[in-house]
Amino acid sequence: MGGWELLPRIVGLLAAAVAGGLLARRLGQNVIVGYLLAGLVLGPTGVGLVRPDEDVSVLSELGVALLLFSIGLEFSFARLRQLGRVAAVGGSVQLVLTTAVVFLVARVFGVAAPAALALGLAIGMSSTAVVLRELTDRAQLDSVHGRIAIAILLLQDVAVIPILILTDALGHSLEPGAMLVNVAVRSGLVVLFILAAWLLATFVLPRVLTRAALSRSRDIPVVIAACMAIGAAWGAHELGFSPSLGAFVAGIVLAASPFATQIRADVTPLGAIFVTLFFASVGTAVALPLSGWYLLTVAAVAAAVLLAKALIATLAVYVAEGSLRYALMTGLVVAAVGEFTFVIGATAHRSGILPTPLYQGILAVALITLIVSPAIIGAAPAWATLLLRRLPRSARAAVAPTQSKDWRRVLVIGFGPAGRAVVDALRTADLPFAVLETNPTTVAENRLQLPIELGDATQPEVLQHAGVGAAIAVVVTVPDPTACRLIVGAVQELAPGVPILARSRYHQYAADLRRAGADRIVDEEETVGIQLAREVMALSPPRVAAL
Repeated sequence: MGGWELLPRIVGLLAAAVAGGLLARRLGQNVIVGYLLAGLVLGPTGVGLVRPDEDVSVLSELGVALLLFSIGLEFSFARLRQLGRVAAVGGSVQLVLTTAVVFLVARVFGVAAPAALALGLAIGMSSTAVVLRELTDRAQLDSVHGRIAIAILLLQDVAVIPILILTDALGHSLEPGAMLVNVAVRSGLVVLFILAAWLLATFVLPRVLTRAALSRSRDIPVVIAACMAIGAAWGAHELGFSPSLGAFVAGIVLAASPFATQIRADVTPLGAIFVTLFFASVGTAVALPLSGWYLLTVAAVAAAVLLAKALIATLAVYVAEGSLRYALMTGLVVAAVGEFTFVIGATAHRSGILPTPLYQGILAVALITLIVSPAIIGAAPAWATLLLRRLPRSARAAVAPTQSKDWRRVLVIGFGPAGRAVVDALRTADLPFAVLETNPTTVAENRLQLPIELGDATQPEVLQHAGVGAAIAVVVTVPDPTACRLIVGAVQELAPGVPILARSRYHQYAADLRRAGADRIVDEEETVGIQLAREVMALSPPRVAAL
């Protein structure tokens, strides 16, 4: 099919996804739910206007590659170490137990061992995209159960690398020896890919990105970010493994770069188009027979998956964290399956492990769990409280909140002379802080001494990643009046309750900053005038006294 013949179908699918997303938001649901339903309506299950084919599949796979590239940029080994026991124990127990339970149940129903293992690994994954968006929208990303959920998701994201290697290898040979060789070869290719990505990120990209940032052009960094994400996906495909895995690995490698925050913000708008196409095309890939019994069976299996995953995750978090309240909330948050489920399922299907009926079944179950996931995440705190009230009094000792590290800090935007003065004062007062700065040279010079990141704070994605919702206060020190007003407005929208202190370089812009949402404004002209008056008074006190 030629490109021009494909375009109307892509435009139609995107338009339907937009309509579905708007309807979902109007009903208080995540837009991803609308995308999935739009694909379901247009696909073979619905009116049959759009059928999945190789061309749409390539575009949707590119979409999930960009999504996973962004997720990889969220990951850092330092962050995982900071989460400690919750990630290592809770995440591992959740993934292993879920895989084992699904494997055993599938074997009881006569599913072959490789297919049962692929099903277990796929269903064990949760949706990073949906959970992150829902927790952010509900201002729960920095809550205790939100941080625990992110810890589990981070471990799952890391685990997907060996999972995809194993899934792909299972389809090439069922002989244990040959399979081990296949796994070893593919693991070696991944290691080489990671090494190449690390060399590129360490010795080449910093120079390119520094020049791009210094050019003050908004176009060049976006193109570079897209080249990195799409190039990583293409490189992985050429090496014979999942493009999504390649993009994810590249994101992880770049996560340690001071440019990670800005790269994420640059690639997000481009990725939004392809991610929309991905979730919509997932809907078109589901072919549900118009049979009442089949639909009831799929719904029952989806309910069983949600319940089993919630219980297993609750147990895992309780073992790691010791608080039943937070364990229940986290279990509900990560109960649904996620985007990696589709990637693992598609890999297993292409490798011949999953027959088409099983593959269609897992797609349908995943679709249902994702559709109900936003509602479950929103209701998690209330449901946990309700469940705990029904426990005997003697069992409530486990409910006491655990003492978690307070991650709240002052967010300083801009690290010029004014920003440095603010940071010096915060250091003297021993207050935690983080800095956002747009100058790559400044970031590179101070990164070892300060918690400083490269990022344009006028972009909401950058502010969200910097934890604006949990900040003690936000101090905007940038001299540009327009940028300052945009930043204040963005902070006010993302974190309405966080105090905003802003710098107004000229008196005429102070009112604009106040209207944008600044709580306190330092008017430079007024401050300079007061200071000059003091200097005059100190310079010739006898003459002033005589007046």
